[in-house]
Amino acid sequence: MIDYIPTHIYTDVFNFLVFALVIYAVLQSFSGNLFKPETRVTNNVIGYVVIVFVILYMGLRPVSSVFGDTVNYAESFYRLQMDTSHFRILGDGEWVFNTIMFWFAKYSDIHLFFLFCAAIYTGTLYWAFKRIFKEDFFIPFIIAMAMFTFWSYGVNGIRNGMAASIIILALTFRKNIIVMLLLAALSVGIHKSMYLIIAAAGLAYFLKDAKIYLAIWIGSILVSLIAGNTVANFIAGSGLFGDDRFASYIEGNNTRSVFSHTGFRWDFLLYSAVPVVTGSYFVLKKEYTDKFYIWLFNIYLMTNAFWIIVIRASFSNRFAQISWFLIPLILAYPFFMKKFWDNQQMKIGYMVIIAYLYTFYLVFIAR
Repeated sequence: MIDYIPTHIYTDVFNFLVFALVIYAVLQSFSGNLFKPETRVTNNVIGYVVIVFVILYMGLRPVSSVFGDTVNYAESFYRLQMDTSHFRILGDGEWVFNTIMFWFAKYSDIHLFFLFCAAIYTGTLYWAFKRIFKEDFFIPFIIAMAMFTFWSYGVNGIRNGMAASIIILALTFRKNIIVMLLLAALSVGIHKSMYLIIAAAGLAYFLKDAKIYLAIWIGSILVSLIAGNTVANFIAGSGLFGDDRFASYIEGNNTRSVFSHTGFRWDFLLYSAVPVVTGSYFVLKKEYTDKFYIWLFNIYLMTNAFWIIVIRASFSNRFAQISWFLIPLILAYPFFMKKFWDNQQMKIGYMVIIAYLYTFYLVFIAR
């Protein structure tokens, strides 16, 4: 456990690391050397070091309420340690995560458990980015770290973060259906909310017209403004995800809200609109025909539209994050996969800045 850094500045250390990496990415983009072989070698080495550091720093954090649900996970862990029954594979809905926790409770300790969770969350995301961007993975991975939710879903919404990283990896196996389905099943076994992204991915796999999904996304804003509470309450009573947590997130039966205030969050809607504008520009105006990108974009539109409908819920962040995990890919993918402009590297630098702006505001200005 890393206990020599005071808990009240522990997250700040990570935020300053991300800030430094964003500056590094921007300067490198503006230099025009981003795609040179020697730059790629340097970025790969630095990237590996950063990823290992993040896993260790995140995973070996103190067990403290400063890190949100870390203490709740620890409480469940300690209860399992006191359980006198033998280790077994648990049979409930989120059996993968609960079985992992049960194993660590029986044969290891809480710190190695959190380290394992951090390794799955960060390491699996790295694997996905490496499969997509190859030797250019580091700058897109910095964009992922620059999302204001990245740290939170490593130390607070741990199951959601682990499951989302695995589902993103699953999406990279689009041409290998068996592996993709196995990884998708694994992600659902960690957190049931992944059913939503799996459903969106299945629909977008067969229905590929981005204009339809864009119309649905715009329509979801109107529905939410006009009849958001009615529709959300109907969804809550539908038994989606098969447990009571979903309904409690929608109906506000939780005592603690994650967002600073609830209601129709125009700020988060604008945040969600950035990848919508980006994807629409490339797919509709630039007529970018990459099948994988169009698939990701359509998945984002569908899952984000669902969140917009339930945007007033106290825990709507649980649903927002399902789509927000895809934002780094929606923003970065076209810039690294096809040349659109002569000064494309400089535009990558501007894209990194735009991706980081909201996080910068929350971390350094609005705090």
